[in-house]
Amino acid sequence: MSNNSERVQERIFALDLLKAISIIAVVSFHGVLVPQQSYVDLVSTLNILFAPLRFCVPVFLTISFFLCENSLQKQAKNSLPFWLKKRLTRLALPTVFWFLLAALLVLIKEIIIANPLTETLEEIIQLVLKGRIFAGAYYLLVIFQLSLLFIYLNPYFKRGRNLVIAILLQGLVFVAIDFSLQGNWGIQFSSFLRVVERPFLIYWFVYLGLGVYFYANWEVLSQISSRIQTPIKILLLVATSGIMMAETNWLEWQSSQQILPFEYAMLSCMLSVFTIFFSAASVEENQVAPWVSEGVHLLSKYSLGIFCINGILFHIFITFSGFILPKLTYNLPEIIVIKLLGTIFLISISLGLSMILDSRGFGIYVS
Repeated sequence: MSNNSERVQERIFALDLLKAISIIAVVSFHGVLVPQQSYVDLVSTLNILFAPLRFCVPVFLTISFFLCENSLQKQAKNSLPFWLKKRLTRLALPTVFWFLLAALLVLIKEIIIANPLTETLEEIIQLVLKGRIFAGAYYLLVIFQLSLLFIYLNPYFKRGRNLVIAILLQGLVFVAIDFSLQGNWGIQFSSFLRVVERPFLIYWFVYLGLGVYFYANWEVLSQISSRIQTPIKILLLVATSGIMMAETNWLEWQSSQQILPFEYAMLSCMLSVFTIFFSAASVEENQVAPWVSEGVHLLSKYSLGIFCINGILFHIFITFSGFILPKLTYNLPEIIVIKLLGTIFLISISLGLSMILDSRGFGIYVS
């Protein structure tokens, strides 16, 4: 997202395009603005159908550390502590702002329904630590932790050999989760992961390495991408989507349809980052229509604001729809329509509010 690194002087359109596509994918997972109990039998089906969009968070993380490496290369070696301080401050300000706002809304809700204050505060603390104070909040916790590691690990990931090691280690983690879910051994491992949920670093560390490696080899990546014909790129994307759906189906079965928080613990999520970056690396701004270019720039610029605002709005709308329409149930076509309309609605409102906040001097929290 835009605040996850210092600005680059020369923007790379392919990265803006990937950020725009990724933020749409992120919001799509929050687009069903009705209580889950109204479509509970369809949750697993939806997870499988929309599994190809799980590239979103891995791609965001990869772009973040791509841009981190870009900004770090412009710093003198003796200014690294200053760079890290600036980086962490830039991350901390919007994190604290959006977490406090979301916590305040939870507090107001719990006061309205007359829950004890002590229990409410304990609940808020747990939601914050687990990255569930609003939908997607875990991302900000993950990016903060990885940033602390970045300053020490980034030199190692410029070499392909070290990246391969990171990929293998990440793959081993995902395989270990799979074995644990099967109950063959280490069942306590998956149980522990359910407690700590998504902010745990073991799901995400490979994307730090991918971001650094892609930055170091961007020209080569762009050249290879330019030589790949569009039909082949489409075929690769379709094949990757199929693999993601198949792996999600397997994970759903292994977890007895209790896939959370393992929905990104998939080998195909790593594969999707490679496929998407190779497909988009050679895309130039002059190759798309002006209105597409403008839309890409807006979504990319305000991706942070859209990410946080839509996550907060999601909980608000779910709460109200639960009160207003508590007993309705929906079939699959109805839920898909609701999801599509909800995604468009959330993106529109979140983008509009982000632009308003930026114009009022709150740009650091949305871009």
